[in-house]
Amino acid sequence: MSKPEDFKVIVIGGGPVGLTAAQILTKAAIDFAVVERRESVHPDEGAGIAIGPTTYRLLDQLNLLPQFDEIATPINTKNVMTRDGQLYNSYEFHMREYHGRPIAFAHRHDILRTLYITLPAEAQARIKTSKRVTSITTTADGVTVTCDDGSIETGSIVIGADGVHSKTHSMMAAMTGQEAPVFPSEFQGLFGNGPREKLPVETAPSDNWEAHSPGLSSQVFTGYSQEDVKQFVEEIKDLHVTSKLTIGDVFPHVNKAGLTLLQEGVVKSRSHERIVLVGDAASKITPNLGLGYNSGVLDMIVLVNHLRSTLLAKSTEERGEIREEDIANVFKAYEDDRRELTTKVTAAAQGVVRNHTWLSWFRKVFDRHLTPAMGLETWYGKSIMGPQLGKQQVLDWVEEKNLVEGKIPWTYRPSQVDLGEVDVKA
Repeated sequence: MSKPEDFKVIVIGGGPVGLTAAQILTKAAIDFAVVERRESVHPDEGAGIAIGPTTYRLLDQLNLLPQFDEIATPINTKNVMTRDGQLYNSYEFHMREYHGRPIAFAHRHDILRTLYITLPAEAQARIKTSKRVTSITTTADGVTVTCDDGSIETGSIVIGADGVHSKTHSMMAAMTGQEAPVFPSEFQGLFGNGPREKLPVETAPSDNWEAHSPGLSSQVFTGYSQEDVKQFVEEIKDLHVTSKLTIGDVFPHVNKAGLTLLQEGVVKSRSHERIVLVGDAASKITPNLGLGYNSGVLDMIVLVNHLRSTLLAKSTEERGEIREEDIANVFKAYEDDRRELTTKVTAAAQGVVRNHTWLSWFRKVFDRHLTPAMGLETWYGKSIMGPQLGKQQVLDWVEEKNLVEGKIPWTYRPSQVDLGEVDVKA
């Protein structure tokens, strides 16, 4: 048991979702620590990350819209072509029209840096690097996280935000006597980033280009050896990434690159005792829809909404204490809220990547001919995915000062009184 004022969250993983967790917990005035295995909070690695309408709503609540406007490029047009660069579909993105906010892309490094430097100094001090977790121990009173350097973090709950190869998830599974979970992977991804101005042909910063072909697709926006990367690039160097540029044209200008397996799937359970999973540790979404980071953001929004509500309720009781059953109820409410949409989004992404890579003759015909002829991308966004995105939550206790809506209204709206500075530790 612990009192609300003593409640502390330990976040394992200081990636985009982990630092977003730090931002939200800071806003909620909930004590926390973040342990990150890398030496830097914002290493210059990784590829572009999509920022969707719900994430933009959170950024508004966190007063981070101006900072993200500086690093993110809204995507207005999508162009789809064959491997040899023949354009067969082009259309305007529907996000801003349907949801009032665009979908935009930013470099992973820029997102991490922005999330970190906009934290107050006392919150930055709670983010600790070069910390490889070796054990997690839970008791009736709390949780202890031990790192390989001998350091220990004690708290009330652990949030595993450490990605698809989540050590938190493996340790959680071991506590229940299960095998370490492994998401299946039928695809691998080549990723990299580089300066657009160095490309041999100018590309518009608001365009998204994709190539679809049998077993292979590409997207360009503004765990393997480098030899593996070079070999794979040589095999696909003729794959177009815009109508004029191929992988062979673009790759010499990439700063950092890598190959990674693209796992897919949803965990059976997101929590055990005092441990809960968010982001890729809970559900791995293939990147073609650009919803991975946004799904992790939504995980944190829903989880903290329930957690903060419980802490505030307990703080008003004369002998209010946070018991194990209170934490179990928070985790159950979080899992119940996220189950349906996570399952649908993961399944949608699985279908999209298979359509883009033409894994059957029907998928090729559907993607190459039926989709552009019938405008199915626009229909899908308006009638299927759009209503699902419209049901996504925001922080229900923070004012959204720049609330905008499109043709699909938001189901959830926060209080118009900013309660973000109410200290549950008071």
